[in-house]
Amino acid sequence: MTSAKGAIRAFGKQHLTKLAMKKFKLGVALLIALAFGATIGILHEQNHALARQLNEKTNQLSSSQTELKQIQIRLAVAERQLGFLEKYKTAVQVTAYTRSSQSAVFADGKSVTHAYSVPQHTLPEDRVVNVALSPTAAAKLHARMNDYLVLIHKRSHRQTIARFVDLTSPAETRPVVDVFFTDARQAILWGRRSDYYAVNISMLNSPFKGVLGD
Repeated sequence: MTSAKGAIRAFGKQHLTKLAMKKFKLGVALLIALAFGATIGILHEQNHALARQLNEKTNQLSSSQTELKQIQIRLAVAERQLGFLEKYKTAVQVTAYTRSSQSAVFADGKSVTHAYSVPQHTLPEDRVVNVALSPTAAAKLHARMNDYLVLIHKRSHRQTIARFVDLTSPAETRPVVDVFFTDARQAILWGRRSDYYAVNISMLNSPFKGVLGD
């Protein structure tokens, strides 16, 4: 009896030891699974974060490349325009005139009353002035009525946009660009100046075509 009881107790202890080991192994396995799952979750988060960063950098690069292309296009246009002005600039004499009658019209049919006239003896850079051309100036500039011109001061390089709306006397043989002024006093103060170039920016090959609505 004693030996039988001892055997039963030994078997029970062995069974409990095996059960404890199984539980221990199961616990370890669960811990490993949880740790592995957490690691996978962290990796997924890191992957999503890196993907977002990559997407942001790609968008930034794409935007930068687009801006660069736009700048390159604007630069190329500006270079063509500057080259055109340099190639076709023609020395002219810039004079001044007024119209005594407000009901008069320019050669292009535009009413003097509604036309912009230069108020002081300084050409503006932010307005389109009205000019008359002599036959010689019109020929040198290849200008037709209502063409746009750029008047460029030789020293300061100040530029004024002008529109060919009138004609000088046919007897005028010099390359004259006659600017329409507000009154005779301002015209006298302006006088006759030979320190200007003029360029017709309405020519067929002009890179300015369409800029001023012509």
